Amino acid sequence: MTTGHLSTALKSIQEKVSETLIESLDYIATLREEELEHLHDTRERRAQVQRDIEDVIVASQKAEEEYRRSRLELMETSRSGDQQREQIAYDRAAHLMKIRGAFEEREKFLCRLRDDLDRAERRAERFLKRSEQMSGRFRMALEFISSNIDEAIGAGEVFDIKGMKLACQLAERESRALARDLHDGPIQLFSSAVLQLEAAQEYLNGGDAPRAVNELLKTREQIQKALGDVRSLLFQINPSGLVEGLNKALDRLSKDVWKAGGPEVRIRIEGDQQNIPLSFRRPLFKIIHQAVANAFLHGKAREVSVRLDILKDVMRARVSDDGVGFDVRKERVRAQERGSYGLISMEERAMMIGGNLRIESEPGKGTNIYLSIPLVGHGEE
Repeated sequence: MTTGHLSTALKSIQEKVSETLIESLDYIATLREEELEHLHDTRERRAQVQRDIEDVIVASQKAEEEYRRSRLELMETSRSGDQQREQIAYDRAAHLMKIRGAFEEREKFLCRLRDDLDRAERRAERFLKRSEQMSGRFRMALEFISSNIDEAIGAGEVFDIKGMKLACQLAERESRALARDLHDGPIQLFSSAVLQLEAAQEYLNGGDAPRAVNELLKTREQIQKALGDVRSLLFQINPSGLVEGLNKALDRLSKDVWKAGGPEVRIRIEGDQQNIPLSFRRPLFKIIHQAVANAFLHGKAREVSVRLDILKDVMRARVSDDGVGFDVRKERVRAQERGSYGLISMEERAMMIGGNLRIESEPGKGTNIYLSIPLVGHGEE
């Protein structure tokens, strides 16, 4: 490839990667705006609930004083022997006791609602903090890709064009997949929770506390499920514990699959995990994650085994399942037709870290995925 063609190719890749990063920044900015509005609304509602609590406490104290006076009045009328007056005093005391109880229940309900809003406020603040950190990383990547490629072109430096194209394609697909998963999962659940909160508010305004409580309990379940989905997505994007090795991330993957009603995932790692460069661990985990997800979602497997053998110069991995299996060649064609890139992404990730991935499967005979990654020349990073 001539220098001119190299410069053109690098510029094209730079533009595509920059476009993907800018789209990601725009998407995060949109999410942040929505979350900021949600945080503002939450704080306003929390302040209103606090005012309602203070009003209820005052009203409850007045009701308590009136109830005590009515009890004294009842005692006096009982001594007088006037049954009609005694009955009136008794009815009044009973009525005031119910009012006092209603105020106490409303205070408890409002305190629970305030606590829920406090937790929602803290969650929103954490999300905003993390999204700002993520935006910072994207901006750094954008600055890096813009400045370093320009410098490389000027210096006539040779790059792995194929690898950069793969990275660009992967980044674009992952950005779209993340947007789709967020829209189909947490965002739908949060939207439903907002509607339920509005219904609860209507019931409260109408004095129907039991139905309001029921709606709030449903809302809490929706929010908890949405938060679980968000945590799962965050784990897929940036698995925790990779600095120490792959144990924690793979154990978490195994537990998540089991909790979701999937197969048992058995993990076995032989060798020193620190031999695997840190920059290799995330793509390696993503490959294994995709293989396990395929076995669960498509292969209907009852058992999946993951084995890693780590030597000084090479790392070999095998993911096996007892699922329904498939025709590899035909599945590649069908996957491209329906826009599914699971298998392709696995192979591209393997290529990006200099590895080789092989898929063996037949209908009715399960699936075996073999991955080999050379470690020579890649010291601990």
